[in-house]
Amino acid sequence: MDLELEEKVIKRFIINKKQERYLTFIQAEKTRSKFIDELSHFTSQLKDFEEIKGNVWKVLEEKLKKLRNPTDCYVISENREIDARRLNIELALSEIIGHGSGTLLVFGNANMVYYEGEGPSDRWISKQIK
Repeated sequence: MDLELEEKVIKRFIINKKQERYLTFIQAEKTRSKFIDELSHFTSQLKDFEEIKGNVWKVLEEKLKKLRNPTDCYVISENREIDARRLNIELALSEIIGHGSGTLLVFGNANMVYYEGEGPSDRWISKQIK
């Protein structure tokens, strides 16, 4: 687990009133699951995100160009097989799109985050941090 990166994600992209709670959860492996368990219905917890309508691959491709085309991302997910791992972006997307598991894909040093929720069109992308 990359605690420093997860802390940045929470501080930058989670609404203020939930930050302290989630920061406490991720401090220990035993309580981190409380944070992960909330990811499937997480849209209301996000700040500075826009909904993705249409082709998620195309939207991400355009946004990632602005980040100098990273090849991997850090995964925070209800899917325990990929949670807390750094994966190739294409592999990570193929593991989460349409699978119904709440997931955050973190690009760069938490410069941008993609959220995939439980619902079939619950897809959101953060505004980029320079």
